[in-house]
Amino acid sequence: MSKDEVYKKILSNISSLIEGEDDLIAVMSTVSCELFYGFEEFNWVGFYRRINERTLKVGPYQGSHGCLTIDRDRGVCGACFRNASIQLENDVTKAPSHIACSSETKSEIVLPILDRDGEVACVLDIDSTKLDVFDQTDVEHLSRVCEWVSMRY
Repeated sequence: MSKDEVYKKILSNISSLIEGEDDLIAVMSTVSCELFYGFEEFNWVGFYRRINERTLKVGPYQGSHGCLTIDRDRGVCGACFRNASIQLENDVTKAPSHIACSSETKSEIVLPILDRDGEVACVLDIDSTKLDVFDQTDVEHLSRVCEWVSMRY
């Protein structure tokens, strides 16, 4: 199955599971689970929630322990938070601000999730144990998932 086909199947599952669900934690938990188990190369899938103007705190996730707190000036998640833009790093050793929460992580993609005021409410962070995993297919499908989560803010 192509990556696009896998995403279509996963997004169909997520859409069905979260239909009519207003609880943000339930939605985040479902998204994390479906994406984590949908792709072998993903070793961490989860959310970091904005708790103030400078800080992200870990939210629902799947995988080994992640960083508990991330400052907006640190890491790929911090860059996503600061700039409200997708961060795609296919070799985290080349990302000057990468925080090594896991030495196994080789690639990372982080997408912003906006609240009703257009502010970053949280970020969706996905790590992979392989180099060069993420591409425009991931951006397209994960952006759609982020829109679904955003609707709950």
